[in-house]
Amino acid sequence: MDAAATLRVPVCSDPKWLRSAVLGLTAGVSGVFVALFARTNVPAALGVLPGMTIGVFGGSALAAWARRRGGTISLVATPGRLDVSDEERRVEVIDLTSPYGALLLTNERRRVLILSQHNDPVVLIESLAPRAVPTAAWSQRITSVDLDAVALSAASSHAFALLPGESLDPLLAHLEATLDTNAPWLLQPTTTGTLTLTQDTLTLADRVPLRVPIHPINYAVKVQGGQVAGLGLASTADEGSMLLLACDEATVERRAVVTDNPVDAFIPMSAFEVLRSLYRTPAKG
Repeated sequence: MDAAATLRVPVCSDPKWLRSAVLGLTAGVSGVFVALFARTNVPAALGVLPGMTIGVFGGSALAAWARRRGGTISLVATPGRLDVSDEERRVEVIDLTSPYGALLLTNERRRVLILSQHNDPVVLIESLAPRAVPTAAWSQRITSVDLDAVALSAASSHAFALLPGESLDPLLAHLEATLDTNAPWLLQPTTTGTLTLTQDTLTLADRVPLRVPIHPINYAVKVQGGQVAGLGLASTADEGSMLLLACDEATVERRAVVTDNPVDAFIPMSAFEVLRSLYRTPAKG
């Protein structure tokens, strides 16, 4: 493989020593408190309680610090594929020789790149990095939304945060050669067919597309054992046409309309949040 044609982007990830360090910190702090309690009239074994408490908080802080400097996992882009790679394995997430969905969400402080194809979308999160002027190929795939209201982070499934200071710009430039101008913004396979988002339409399988402007309604969908978050999307251009999408990972919005209507499709958190953010705030080209 031509090294010059390979792009490697490090993302926040756990260094190998993190687990041992957290266990060692918890054990060390617990031992200190046990020793301190042994010098008092309080049973020494009770020292484990404050030791474990401080160990949990200290371990969380250590993990957050280490992950932002770990870089043990990288995104590896070649002319034909985009992979997630570590020292032990390499997994393809996007086949760049076939059409794929691409969408860039932005605000003043962050950018979120969503790539999709045959599986759940891959979410790449950038914070506070220098940005190049968007090229013509990306200009129709960029939209400004309130990212502070989008519940996506590195803890989300199939989501990765770039290391602090790393920019999406090299990856955007690399993908430009394979970016199909006719490809959609988002492709999301579901059990009822593929959900396809473009700049102007939203379609599920072979149904009539919803055309912009599309208006959202937050639902609490009744399911066996409780409720899940639902998102109803209706188009004023197609009166009476609506999609009811649901996600069992998302939070049910306050004042959501309770419904027992059948769900058209269940989608993952990433696709659900993308749609909710796009139609919460009018898109800007």
